[in-house]
Amino acid sequence: MWTLSEVPEIGNMGSHAESSRSGRSRHIARFAVPAVVGVVVFGAVTAFAATLSVNGKTLGSGNATVSSCNSGASVTYTTTYSATLPGYKVATAPVTTAAACNGFAYKVTLTGAANASLAEVTGTLDASGNASPDFSASNIAAANVTGVSVVITG
Repeated sequence: MWTLSEVPEIGNMGSHAESSRSGRSRHIARFAVPAVVGVVVFGAVTAFAATLSVNGKTLGSGNATVSSCNSGASVTYTTTYSATLPGYKVATAPVTTAAACNGFAYKVTLTGAANASLAEVTGTLDASGNASPDFSASNIAAANVTGVSVVITG
């Protein structure tokens, strides 16, 4: 048996349990604080984005219903022989749409390997809603063209 003066300290056992609890608190705080900060920042950014608007013919962030002059447009390209290449090069890239698109701006892009832009021509659609952009000065070999795109705005 021990006398009162020989009893081992019990206080150390309590401090072990206490340090375990404070370790868990630090562990939770380490993950909770960044999560709370992320929610606050996301909320603020969303609030700012909600104040932007779209109007007229300009583009911004927001939602708006816009009318279409046509349900679709088609674009192809024609070729002509070039002695300087030598071989066939892109001559024109006819754009066909509806007459309701007349006067709208267009941009036709020829793309090659890895979707790289090879050449681009812009202009305005004629009274019938069509155009024939001329690529002959660009000297783009037809064999290098893997795609052709058109964007109509107005």
